[in-house]
Amino acid sequence: MMGLVYTELLEMIETTFSFDTLDAVIARSGSRGIYTSVGDYDDAELFAIVDALSAETGVSAPDLLHAYGSHLFHRFYTMYPKFFDVHSNAPSFLAGLETHVHTEVRKLYPVAQPPMFTLETADDGTYLLDYRSRRALWKFAQGLLEACLLHYGGAHRIAGIADQSGGQGTWVRFEIVPA
Repeated sequence: MMGLVYTELLEMIETTFSFDTLDAVIARSGSRGIYTSVGDYDDAELFAIVDALSAETGVSAPDLLHAYGSHLFHRFYTMYPKFFDVHSNAPSFLAGLETHVHTEVRKLYPVAQPPMFTLETADDGTYLLDYRSRRALWKFAQGLLEACLLHYGGAHRIAGIADQSGGQGTWVRFEIVPA
């Protein structure tokens, strides 16, 4: 997984909780605690950090992943506003996620393996956003998605979430409707 995910997670831990919590999480997780934003790291380290943070704070790992997704959306907007500012609404942004954003990510970081997102529009105006990833970080994706919907004015909301992968969390469908 790309180092940016790790550097931002450590930053979130420090700012949301404390430096002492971050220090305890690094020690508990067995992480080196040193990442570069352009590095590529084993996915297991991310899960170890989140599990250690859960043990330190008493907040469930899924809730932490969700919160981190929201945090990271705001950081992405701060770092890469050009990806967002060309869109006037969330469905437009989400429709271009694979073709614009992830294509650029893959150009800049050839080893990157971002999740796959596809957006379909149903006849009734509902949007179906499919998240697919071997990492099963759908709660993280949900946090990103909810922050995205709010960023574009809250005109849409998630009405349903369905695991299409038989409980594995590797293919999750988000139903998005007008708010």
